[in-house]
Amino acid sequence: MKPEKFDKHEDIINLYFERVNDLRMGKEDAVDRLVDMWDADGTFEFAGSPPVNGTFHGRSAIHALYKNRLRANGMPLRLETNRPGHSAEAALGLVSTKPRRVRVMNDRVVVGWVTEIATSDKHGFSVSGSHTFTFKDGKIQSLKVVVSPKADEVPHFDLSALGVDDIGRLSLAAWMVV
Repeated sequence: MKPEKFDKHEDIINLYFERVNDLRMGKEDAVDRLVDMWDADGTFEFAGSPPVNGTFHGRSAIHALYKNRLRANGMPLRLETNRPGHSAEAALGLVSTKPRRVRVMNDRVVVGWVTEIATSDKHGFSVSGSHTFTFKDGKIQSLKVVVSPKADEVPHFDLSALGVDDIGRLSLAAWMVV
């Protein structure tokens, strides 16, 4: 398979987010298709609050990151909620990122986004963050992902039954960086 190259950074970014959504929908070929977008010496960095942080250098490490994220789809979770009528057993359901703003700053492109994260039984929230991309020869050279530690309410999900540790567990499963 011939590696893909792109002329416009916007094309790379749009395709990147499409492939991330494919990954989150369980499409196994999304792993290799995402890795093919990277420079061989690329660096992927999560700069969130622990435990959602980590750095992955090189295509093998980035491949492992995406493969782990693929395996997180439907991952069982034990929530610490103790509210009546709410089960502590859950599974990672929806993880959906919607890019909102794109800014070009010198040699970097910054994409602001909102991600909705929920269990399969509709307990969830949204978080905001950003992806900062740099490119080399039509490939992603570096990507720094910053995720806000603040969970926001979403009208179609129940945040009230989730404690701080539950939100952390769901965030970790959503990004699966360890």
